[in-house]
Amino acid sequence: MVMAGSSNEQLTPEEHRPVGRSEVMRGMALMVFFGGLYIATSSALIGFNKYLMTPDRFPYAVNLVLMHAIIGTICLGILFCIKPSFFPSLTDPARKANIDASLMFKGVMPVAALFCGQLVLSNTAYLHSSVAFLQMMKEANLVLVYIFSLVVQLERFSCCHLQILVCVIIATAMTIHGELNFSMKGFAIQGTSQLFEASKIVLQALLLSGSRGKLDPLSYCLLVLPFCAIFHGTFLVFCTYLIPPTIVATASWAQIGAWFPYLFVNSLIAVMLNITIALFIKHSAAISFILAGICKDAMIVAVGAFFFREIVSALQTVGFMLQMFFILVWSLMKSFPREFESGIPIGLARVMCGFRKLPDEKDAADSAVVKSVAAGYGAASASSEAKKASV
Repeated sequence: MVMAGSSNEQLTPEEHRPVGRSEVMRGMALMVFFGGLYIATSSALIGFNKYLMTPDRFPYAVNLVLMHAIIGTICLGILFCIKPSFFPSLTDPARKANIDASLMFKGVMPVAALFCGQLVLSNTAYLHSSVAFLQMMKEANLVLVYIFSLVVQLERFSCCHLQILVCVIIATAMTIHGELNFSMKGFAIQGTSQLFEASKIVLQALLLSGSRGKLDPLSYCLLVLPFCAIFHGTFLVFCTYLIPPTIVATASWAQIGAWFPYLFVNSLIAVMLNITIALFIKHSAAISFILAGICKDAMIVAVGAFFFREIVSALQTVGFMLQMFFILVWSLMKSFPREFESGIPIGLARVMCGFRKLPDEKDAADSAVVKSVAAGYGAASASSEAKKASV
């Protein structure tokens, strides 16, 4: 049992404004629909990427992610022209963020560069390791993000946080040790990808929680994806003409033409995921997205096991279940910090039973920052953990 002091503050059930039954049912239906769509599209995209990233199909990660960036930029640009209200950070005077040269050069462009490295490496890892194993590795991002956040003073050290992170590390070690077809190359590529991703998440935290105003997910994607396309295109030219194909392989025009229908559909699923995340954020509460993220992670592992016939050992299954539990606890601690002031067991009881402490202004601000940061990196990447509140 982990305790962090005691509290005698009065608890009150969570309050809701009076609403009609039809409005409640409509809200719940939308939340369930977009939650299910989020889980389905995220799992489908990762499964589709794994299907393409095999030696006898389209094992060219640079070309694949460049297609994602180009199609994503075009589709979001069209959506911006048709429905500008979907981009409130760019169009709504009350919520408009301060977009200037400093933000673009110090925030958006570095995030795009890290995002490019993350996507190329994470998709390349599919050539060497299973979907299930790579997803289990990604759960350890929580630890990397926390360490990097401590370095830049976004987080304050907490013994309770440390205990949960140690448990996540142990559970992750179980999943790695239990991998029957372990590939050191796949492990190293995925680990490097996670360093890029953790750096990107922390930089996004600084970007999205600053005084310039917060960016909604679709506005964030519309700013980042064009730079991703430019960086990917530059890197593709560099790889094609200067780097031997034995190091970084790139596709020929004939191969792109042969697989273009698959690449186009794959890119549309990535765009659909971004839009779905934005709509899910709009129609759900924080805990709903946390639970959906847990379900999504389990679904991705299931896709690897059942559709790609990947072997998941008993030790990996136990380790993954422990990862999911401790990440759930961590996410709840970050989303509802006041409920956990008296310790983890009491905090879990308060959240699960619907008893919440009355929030103060600081809690509301902190919750908004966490929600914005998590939403931002989730919307920008199909392989990222959308709104898991890991920052």
